[in-house]
Order: sequence, then structure tokens, then C-alpha cells
Amino acid sequence: MVELAPVSIFGKLNHYDLYGGGSVKRWFRRIGICVLVFGVVVAFNSCGAVEGFTYNDAKDQFIAWLLTQEVEEHAIGQYLGQVSVGDVVSSITPIPLPDQEPEQDSGPLPERGWLFYVDEWPGSYYNHPGKIYVVSETGRVLFERNTQGWPVVNGDKPESTKRSFRDMISDNRMTIYNPNNIRVGLQLAEFPDLIPRFIRTGAVVVNGLIPSESLNTESSGIHVQMGKAMRDLLGTLNLVRSVTYPNNKPADVKAEIQYLVDSYSVNYIILYFNAHGGDKRMNIGGLSFSAIVLRNWLEEFSNVEFILIFDTCHAGIWADFFGGLIDRPANLHMVIASTGADQGAYPDWDEAEGETDYNAEEDTWVEFSSDFLLMMAHYTSDTFWPSVEALTNPAFDNNILKLFYLSFQAVKNEDLLLTARLNRQTPQIWYPE
Repeated sequence: MVELAPVSIFGKLNHYDLYGGGSVKRWFRRIGICVLVFGVVVAFNSCGAVEGFTYNDAKDQFIAWLLTQEVEEHAIGQYLGQVSVGDVVSSITPIPLPDQEPEQDSGPLPERGWLFYVDEWPGSYYNHPGKIYVVSETGRVLFERNTQGWPVVNGDKPESTKRSFRDMISDNRMTIYNPNNIRVGLQLAEFPDLIPRFIRTGAVVVNGLIPSESLNTESSGIHVQMGKAMRDLLGTLNLVRSVTYPNNKPADVKAEIQYLVDSYSVNYIILYFNAHGGDKRMNIGGLSFSAIVLRNWLEEFSNVEFILIFDTCHAGIWADFFGGLIDRPANLHMVIASTGADQGAYPDWDEAEGETDYNAEEDTWVEFSSDFLLMMAHYTSDTFWPSVEALTNPAFDNNILKLFYLSFQAVKNEDLLLTARLNRQTPQIWYPE
């Protein structure tokens, strides 16, 4: 059983203040505290059990250890709660590599202790790098492991992690190391309406997450927003199909495509995916879904034109895959990916490293998808719709492609993604030229 314990601080100074704020460079921090790191690591790891070892001691030990590790520049450190004797600490990686050895678990813990986690791509969809660290009440390191997934105790997420990234990073009892001052603002209650522009066009909006997975709150939020935007854009309810838990397995996605074709003779479909992703595959409803299977679907529905949008970790792999196919399906006209092949896809970041999101008061839930929707609302307005119709490019023979292209370029060229400005996320687009 994991319980989030109260976090005390040194007088009135918390660990965030002690280890940097957003204005001190990482290398300088390491130099400035090298003596402290050495002393703490030696004291706790060389001398055996420590009498009267407290949570504050464990937190000090964790941060000192973190500062000795080679971690991503934007890493944060989190306290996830207490662990009991017999608990098993491990992680869940949604997209294991085919030749990857299963990540080892801790085995039954011999002592009570505290569970810590280093999130190297803070808040990003998985797979992405992190580190698990468990310290006992005697100061002994019970478990230390690199991981590509999220931590679990006895197969379940700690209670402290069953909420939004915003709530977790703003809770200084939980996020105890945040040197780059990553902050997330309040979520919007309302999202701009889009003006209907298209007919006989359908959309399948997929939230691939299940409630037990990290970022389920963000995925559910952006799923609602994307569904509303597509219904506005297409001017109909029936032609926008929602795929979400518990009916969000790959077969459910295909069934909705089939429904649009059979029931409404739809000849143009926008497929949007928000999910955890890896190497040419994503996790949909707890099942692996590969790029090859999706390619086969496109070939099977050869009389339907497709646009694919991926907001997943490593989404650029999908653009690379389809763009690199020699026998690419002729009915695929555009692939939009929220991030590069070797990058994460992030929830809403409003502040980090002293930088502020340019539209912090407008975007919400997920960085790319939210900004993309905002630009769609911009270009479908009466004021700017003429610029969509006026776009001349041989690759774009209809206004849907023009709208998506302009919306994508605006997100990218206007630096609307804070994560992109910080070199964490690089959106990609592919279309046949």
C-alpha cells in the first residue's frame, strides 16, 4: 500500500528553492553542491543503516543521488509515497521493444521505505526514460532501476499519480525537484467553436489510454476537445465517432471506420490518435497497434481518402514510416505528428526555464493538439477562411488539406509550443509532393 506522506522542509526553504529555481544552469548547480552530494552519498550508502532515519533524510538522499546521475536536462524528481514490507515495486512500459528483456521488479521489499521517481521527460506520454529509487527507513537503497514506463506498486499506480500532470507538478509535497520551474496553468472551461466547413467527411477520434495509465486525465480532456472541434468543423454529430475506454481497442477503431463507410457513405476520414507510443506502434486500449496494421487498413478501405494525426510519444516515427513506404497507399494524403521520432509528446506546459508559453491562457491539456485546434478555429473563422481557399499547392487539392497544413505551420512557425522552444518537441508533417 502506497501513502503520500506529509513533506516537511528545511525551515521555510523547500527543495525546489534549494536546488535551483529556473534561473541556475544545471552544470553550475552540480559544481556548487558537489561537496554536499559526496557527503550525503557516502553517509547513506557507505555506512549502512542509519538510526533515526526520517523521510527528510530519504528525500535528501534521493536528490543527492539524482544529482550524480546522467539525466535529461528537464528532469524532475517526485516523491510517490511510502512502501510497506512485502510490496513489489516495478514499472509498466506500454510499448516494450520486441527484443527487450522484461524490466526487473524489486521483489518483495524487506523493509518499509519511500518511493521516488525521476521523470526525465516530465509529463510526456510513454515510452520515455525515467528512474525509480526506493529508500528504506534505515537508509538502505532497496531498489534502483532505469525504466521506460511509469512506476507501479503491486501492479497498480501509486495513489499520488492518479491525477493530472498539472496537479502533480504543482504539488510541492510530490514534486520535490523541479530546477527548470516547469509549471502548468489552469485548464479552460470553454474552447473556441469552429465554423462548419465540410460535408461527407468523417472523423474517428481515438483516446487510446485506459484509466490505469499515466496521463489519462490529459488524454480524456483533449479527447473531448478534439471531438467537439471535429463536430463543429464537419457540422454533424453522426460523422464524428468517439473511441475511448472501455471500447478503445484496435478492433473498435476499425469498426468505427466501417460504420462511417457503411452508414453514411463517407469518402474522407480524419483519423486522430492520442496514445502512448513507441517504435512504429502505439498502445490502444491496452493492446499493441502497429504501423503495418494501419497501413493494411488504409489499403482495405481503398475508396476512402485519409488524413492521419498522431499525438503520441515518438509520433514522428509514423510520419517517417508512411513517408518512406515504396508501396504507400494512394489514399493517404497527409500525416501529422506532434513530435519527432525520438522525442516525447507533452501535456500543457505554461512555464519552464524562465520561458512562458505564448498562449498560456488559451491552450490546455496537451501541448500540440490543443494549439493545433486553436489554429483550426483561427483559420475556419470568416476572417481567415479566405486564406485557406487561396492557398495554392499541387499537393492540396481540397480545403481540408489546406486547413490542416496552415494550422500545422502556424503552430510550428509561431513557436506556439513551449516544449518546442525548449527543444523537447518538434512537430512533423508529411504529404506526397
